[in-house]
Amino acid sequence: MTECNIKSEHIRLLGRLDTAQEPICLDWTGSGFEVLFKGEELWVELEAPVRKPDMWVLATVDGHPITRFPVQEGRHWYPLVLGMSADNSRKVTLMKETQAMPAAPEATVMAHGLRYEGDLLPLPEPTLRIEFIGDSLTSGEGALAPKDNDEWISLWFTACGNYSHYACKALKAERRVLSQSGYGVSWDWEMKPEGNMSEGYRKIAGVMKGEAAERRGCQKDYDFASWPADVVCVRLLTNDIGATLGQHKEAELASTITDNCVRFLRTIRECNPTAKIVWILPDSQRLPYIAINAVNRCVAEGLGEVSFFVMPDYTDKDMGARQHPNAAYNERVGLMLADYLRSLTSH
Repeated sequence: MTECNIKSEHIRLLGRLDTAQEPICLDWTGSGFEVLFKGEELWVELEAPVRKPDMWVLATVDGHPITRFPVQEGRHWYPLVLGMSADNSRKVTLMKETQAMPAAPEATVMAHGLRYEGDLLPLPEPTLRIEFIGDSLTSGEGALAPKDNDEWISLWFTACGNYSHYACKALKAERRVLSQSGYGVSWDWEMKPEGNMSEGYRKIAGVMKGEAAERRGCQKDYDFASWPADVVCVRLLTNDIGATLGQHKEAELASTITDNCVRFLRTIRECNPTAKIVWILPDSQRLPYIAINAVNRCVAEGLGEVSFFVMPDYTDKDMGARQHPNAAYNERVGLMLADYLRSLTSH
């Protein structure tokens, strides 16, 4: 068998990560790699530096899930493709299912290399590059879990069962996901200001702090020019608004949240000067007018192509675990989003 480093030719790394690291560290949802593989067997060498929390990954062949497993502590080889026809080529993707865990900064997945019987072929370029910024809805929390399950565990997050995956699959787009359960633009679900997605946006993995995270490059400045996004989708405010409603401070804090949304949109535009920016509105009970007002303010001040997109509220029949929507709902709204982005980008 042939062995190669994960940064070798014909291996496309996925997600925001520090390419100077050895090995590559996968923190964000959906981070990983893909190859166009022609052959019978393909293995990956992965490492988990700590036992808990479990970091789950998933492999797909031509977009279809084939295996899902937690990465075991230590350095091990895992099969991705076995017994396939040596004459056929297929796109094999490995993606991290579990979101980043700021409360456990030492937890990550390290990708060392590949071992294969066959050939790695040049990959076609993606038609679009789409970045998603969000909370648990973009981390896919509960989408693949039994309805009404209330366990907050790493198993119940998914990169493949959420709307961003379905949208990008329909568009043949490459994605990067920055999502964190409970986080918002201004504060988290408990109104703690450190739980926001805006302050660390310019970093590789700004939500990950502490010595272990810094050693693997999480707090390095991200090179936006290295992966110019065609579209940036923001799906935040569910937690900001939920916290204010819970404390009956929505009227008092609406203007503050709007100002912070405008500030964040300006940052996104500065970092992505040519991208179309789409704010995916929170559900109808979470004061979507705040995001609409922020988008309209940015359009009025000439920020460029900024718009908002409405997803239908999810109902009881759409539920997965922990009051989050299931994969069927995510697929439905992901395809709706794909149609909207297609109209914006002509792809």
